Amino acid sequence: MSWPVVGITDVARVVGGATPKSGTEEYWNGDILWTTPKDLTNLDGKFLSDTPRKITEQGLKSCSAEVLPANSVLFSSRAPIGHVAINSVPIATNQGFKSFVPTEHIDASFLYWWLDANRSHLQSMGTGATFKEVSKAAVERIKIPLPPLEEQKRIAGILDQADALRRLRTRALDKLNTLGQAIFHEMFGEVDASVRNWPTLSLADLVFDDDRVNYGVVQPGDHAPDGVPIIRVADLSAPVMDFASVKRISKDIDANYARSRLKGGEILIGCVGSIGTAMIAPKEFKGANIARAVARIAVDPKKCNPEFVAEYVRSDLVQRYFQKEVRLVAQPTLNIKQIRETKIVVPPADLQAIFLERLNVIMENKKKAAKSYVKQQALFTSLQHCAFRGEL
Repeated sequence: MSWPVVGITDVARVVGGATPKSGTEEYWNGDILWTTPKDLTNLDGKFLSDTPRKITEQGLKSCSAEVLPANSVLFSSRAPIGHVAINSVPIATNQGFKSFVPTEHIDASFLYWWLDANRSHLQSMGTGATFKEVSKAAVERIKIPLPPLEEQKRIAGILDQADALRRLRTRALDKLNTLGQAIFHEMFGEVDASVRNWPTLSLADLVFDDDRVNYGVVQPGDHAPDGVPIIRVADLSAPVMDFASVKRISKDIDANYARSRLKGGEILIGCVGSIGTAMIAPKEFKGANIARAVARIAVDPKKCNPEFVAEYVRSDLVQRYFQKEVRLVAQPTLNIKQIRETKIVVPPADLQAIFLERLNVIMENKKKAAKSYVKQQALFTSLQHCAFRGEL
C-alpha cells in the first residue's frame, strides 16, 4: 500500500524546551509540570501524567520553555536520544526534547509509534562531540508516511494492544529484579555497621589492588561497525541487553582507554543521566569498553563478593547517597570521586554465600524470562515494520 510522505512540519509543530536557573528558588516547586529525558527512561506505557520536578510561572517566563498541550508527542533529542511519550496533561520540557504538537491531520499515537519504530535512524541523526544531540533543524527535516486518519488510528490501536502484551514480559522481569532487593533487605536491612560490628569499606577499597574505580570513553565518535563494543547508560537500564547491537567505537579510540576495558564480572554504575543504575558485566562483555557516563568497579572477590556489592549499590541506602551527591549541570551527574567513596558494609563470607545462593535462584528465573522477552520483542518489531509498510 502506498501512502503519501510528508514533512513532519506539515502535520505537527516542533517545540524545544529549556531549564530555569537551578539556583533561583522562586523558579522551582511550582504547579507547572516540567520533564527531563530521565523521566521517560522507565516510563510504564506511552503516557506521561506527572513529573518529579515542577516549575513556577515565573520560572517558565525566565526561559524559553513552553507548556505543551495535552496529547503532544515528547521526543528526547539528547541524553539519550529516542525516548518517546505522550503527555496526558499540559507539560513543559527541558532542552533535552524536541516535541511535536500534532495538527488535526495526524494521530498522536500513530506519530508516537512511528518515532519508536524509527529510533535507530533518529539516533543516527545526532551530532556533537561530548554527547550526541538531534538539532531542531534536523527534526524539522523528518519525513513521515501519512495514511488517512482512520487508518492511522487503526494501526496505533493494533500496536497499543501488542505493546500491552510485551509490557507484561517487562513487568515480569521487573518483579524478578525487585526480589533481589527484597532478599537483601530481609537479610541485611539497612546494614548498620555499628550494630553488627562488621567492617565498612569504600568501593575504592574493594577493587583489586592494581586497579581503580574509573569511567570510560569521553568522546566515542561515530558508530564503527567493525570496532569495539561500548556499553552506555541506556544499555544498563535495558530490560535485556542485546550485546550484538550495542554501539561500537574505533579500535584507535579504544586503545586510548585500556584502563576502562572490561574483562567481565565488573560492576557497572550509571553516573550521568540515569544515576545509580547498576549491573554486573557478563562474560560476553570481555573486551568491550564503557562510556564516560558509566563507572567501572572491578571488585576483588577476596575482599567481598561482587554480586553482593552490586545488590548493595542498588539498595535505598546507596541510592539515597547518590542522589544527595548529584550535581545538576546539563544533566544529573555523579562524580567518580563520590562513587569511589561510596561506603559498603561487608558482612561475613558465610552470610554473603547464603545471600548469593538465594539470589542465584532468581537469576535462573530471570534468564528464562529474558528469553521470553527477547522473543516477544522480536515479534513486536516485526509487527511495527509491517504496520508502517501498510501490511497490517
